[in-house]
Amino acid sequence: MLSSDLEDISAEDLERLIEIGVPERTELEFKYMLDPGREGHKKNLVKEVTSFANTSGGDLLIGIPDPDDVDHLGLSLNWITDYTRDEYKLKLEDIIRTGTQPQLSSHEIHTIPNPNQGGAGFVAIVRIQQSMISPHRATNSSGKPFYGRNSAGTYSYDVEQLREQLIEQYRLTEEIESFLADRIAKIRAGNTPAPYETGPSIILHVIPATAFGLQPEVDISPGENEMKGLPLFHRNSSGSHYGRARRNVDGIVNSKDFQRDDEDLWSEYTQLYRDGRIEAVHSFHLRNERVEEDRVGFLTLYEILRDRIPDYLGFLADRKVQTPIFLYMTFIESKGYVLAKGRRNRTDRLDRDVATLPSATVESYDTPYSEIIKDLLQEVWHAFGEFGDPYDTLGEPEDRLSENGRR
Repeated sequence: MLSSDLEDISAEDLERLIEIGVPERTELEFKYMLDPGREGHKKNLVKEVTSFANTSGGDLLIGIPDPDDVDHLGLSLNWITDYTRDEYKLKLEDIIRTGTQPQLSSHEIHTIPNPNQGGAGFVAIVRIQQSMISPHRATNSSGKPFYGRNSAGTYSYDVEQLREQLIEQYRLTEEIESFLADRIAKIRAGNTPAPYETGPSIILHVIPATAFGLQPEVDISPGENEMKGLPLFHRNSSGSHYGRARRNVDGIVNSKDFQRDDEDLWSEYTQLYRDGRIEAVHSFHLRNERVEEDRVGFLTLYEILRDRIPDYLGFLADRKVQTPIFLYMTFIESKGYVLAKGRRNRTDRLDRDVATLPSATVESYDTPYSEIIKDLLQEVWHAFGEFGDPYDTLGEPEDRLSENGRR
């Protein structure tokens, strides 16, 4: 992989690679030509990007001759002129999106225009990070093979190599489940980074896959202004989504005290870990003493997710934390609660004290927040005994909020 940021790489840098004869290696591959309109080239693109993702990442340089081919191709860059830069990037993105499984998202595509006066065309670099959800297979090739890389180039996985990759993926799943079980047990026991009275609560865990690898810590330095931490797991209209932020051993915690009519205090918090994990605890709407019924409103839950998911994922995106990111919602001490579908319409009661729902996986930061929220609410809907899609049953949440004057 080239050491510079993609934006800093110039055509002159690439020409210098050719002149000094830099060879291909595990993290570097040259393609003199890659036409996204040709089937064979499409297969080669997917083959190369999946091999990088399944190994240690790397750069695919398009328009650069392999040193072994310089004698008959020459020392010049092969400028791409049949497409505009935007067209080319979109076509490559579409090939990668439709030709990889699981869908590859840990990559970026950069084009470099011809700097010569009056010069036409461009060259391209596809940078692929090592994937945390490998192995990825090339679905646009016969047999849908898995590829890896070594110093000799790209190769197809044999059974043993594929087995090792699958075991590594299983290890990641185990580590996430172990982390969730540990944190939920500690929260229920009151072992929390801020004062917390145990009771009915909703917990959101945002977990980057990189948190369990040998990745650098996330930058949580305050910068010029003192950082106020991540907002609490509340909707914006509550006026309660920021509290008091402070450093702790794990990172930064933001907490706020709430007062009941009997003057007892309890706290909610959002803990940001140094490795990018986020733990947000919400209990306000499950402990509202003005409501006699044990319930949580579907629209209220939608509002909370709508207002907070962009904050949490946006924070990680700004710090270039690699996807995928897993989002888990857990209801604790909430057995017997119902989900309010409307003013009088209710679901069945939740049938357990601890309900950790299946995750919503963010494969790319380009995924619309609305899709992520819908995935989470779908799991909530099923946890409370309902079939089908809540949006089909209840309508689009934003439309209902508008009808209720809450938009």
